Amino acid sequence: MRKTTRRTFLAQAAAAAAASAASSAASSAAAGRIIIDTHLEVWTDDPKFPFHHPEHPELKRVPVQAPIENEVEQMREFGLKYAVLINPRYYGWDNSYISYSLHMYPNLFVAHGLLNPEDPDPAARLRYWVKEHGFQGMRFSPIYHPKSVWLNSKAHYPLWKEAERLGAVFNYYILPHQMPMLEDMAGRFPGVKIVIDHLGKPDLKAADPWPEFKKMFRLKRFPQVWVSASEPYELSLTKEFPYKDTWPFFKAVYEEFGGKQLIWGTGYPKPRWELPMDKELEFVERWLDFYTEADKKLILGENALRIWKFPRG
Repeated sequence: MRKTTRRTFLAQAAAAAAASAASSAASSAAAGRIIIDTHLEVWTDDPKFPFHHPEHPELKRVPVQAPIENEVEQMREFGLKYAVLINPRYYGWDNSYISYSLHMYPNLFVAHGLLNPEDPDPAARLRYWVKEHGFQGMRFSPIYHPKSVWLNSKAHYPLWKEAERLGAVFNYYILPHQMPMLEDMAGRFPGVKIVIDHLGKPDLKAADPWPEFKKMFRLKRFPQVWVSASEPYELSLTKEFPYKDTWPFFKAVYEEFGGKQLIWGTGYPKPRWELPMDKELEFVERWLDFYTEADKKLILGENALRIWKFPRG
């Protein structure tokens, strides 16, 4: 019997992973789908782009890098047409690396930055990044401010009015109990497209997460609202693929909002210590089997075309 060496084992494992990745990509391609990653975080420790983390100013670098070149490679390997760049918070309110990445590969990306919600003139900051750098929106993270009420404060009305004027998109990393504030603003400013990140962050650790989680369902009446059906590994308590404990929440959101109001995103797939791209696609293609084939097309790409203005080609 031939002995399997460590080198042989690693080669076989790599081959198996590549085959799995190719299978997932081929499945999407064979279905004739446009695949768009609507949440792609990139970062580098290049000193030209220093970190300014809002909560951790002492953070100057992280052990794992996810430069834009990695993501371009991933997109080509898996047949993704476009992606939405997101500032990963390491840079704070400085969106320079996102702008650099956008302008390095203008045919592949659109960009969202971060904007300080307590800036004295957030509307001016939004206008700057949209007009001067070509951004299409901003991400806000009230999840880090669980007791704050800035989301629907009157001080933010000018920001939302400016977003309507510019056609900007807002995405929100938000806790379930904060959804009524977002609902208020969606009703006041229907011209602002809104994306709710990562399934609305149901708390699976709660004894009963459903009463709080269902507050998000009230936003389904707004046609300008989409939910990002993403990051099951962050929600899961088991942390074991395919994250079966998250399936009821993905299904409930699908049943409430329907395929036309869901989108797909990854986070940062290369390097990925949680869920590499082949598994990201497999999760949608195989394990969320309640999605119809028509709705998979919408979720994996076509809905994103209704939210952002991607480059032609």
